[in-house]
Amino acid sequence: MLKLIESLRRRLSRSHPLELEAWVRGLLIHYFFHTSERSRIELTGGGERTLNLLTPTQFKGSGTIRIDARAVFGVPRSPGAHGCTYIEARTPESLIEVGPGCVFNNRCVLISEGASIRFGANVLVGPELHVMDSNSHDLRLPHRRSPDPRPAGVEIGDEVFIGSRVTILKGVKVGRGCVIAAGAVITPGFEAPPMSIVAGNPARVVGQVSPEESPA
Repeated sequence: MLKLIESLRRRLSRSHPLELEAWVRGLLIHYFFHTSERSRIELTGGGERTLNLLTPTQFKGSGTIRIDARAVFGVPRSPGAHGCTYIEARTPESLIEVGPGCVFNNRCVLISEGASIRFGANVLVGPELHVMDSNSHDLRLPHRRSPDPRPAGVEIGDEVFIGSRVTILKGVKVGRGCVIAAGAVITPGFEAPPMSIVAGNPARVVGQVSPEESPA
């Protein structure tokens, strides 16, 4: 066994770094998708009806995960390209929905626990986004080992831009065209009007997205 490992090490050390990187990433993509609960995925939209997984992505749960075939998961030339994005529709009632043209950077976490998480069209997502439609646990002290009895849906509108390491909690609604600043924590029930800039912990509206200039 040691000879086999040493032989493999020598072969790997002689390979081109970019070729080896692509091979390892491809193997991880295959592994995490193979260990996913693929029967829960519903592909919508046009095209060849195949998932665009460019970095490792895993799908779990007993609910519904509905993804447009034009969405993209992962950015190879970005930090965390070998880490895993985790998407879980935890209960039979859970729903995660991703619209056309959405692009998710690496190591995102989407967990629906009885309500829903919906992304509109053309949403751009930075690395390490965390979205949940519940508190994960009942917050009442005697019941903290029980699930949240009141999950609430999360809605992300069309053409929203979400920066890196953003946390979005249950009941949040983000209007079309909003910009969510890096590191923002959007607390339960927050509503961001269309075309607003949201930042901070807890998050608040800090500005407005400039309207597009009319063509000359």
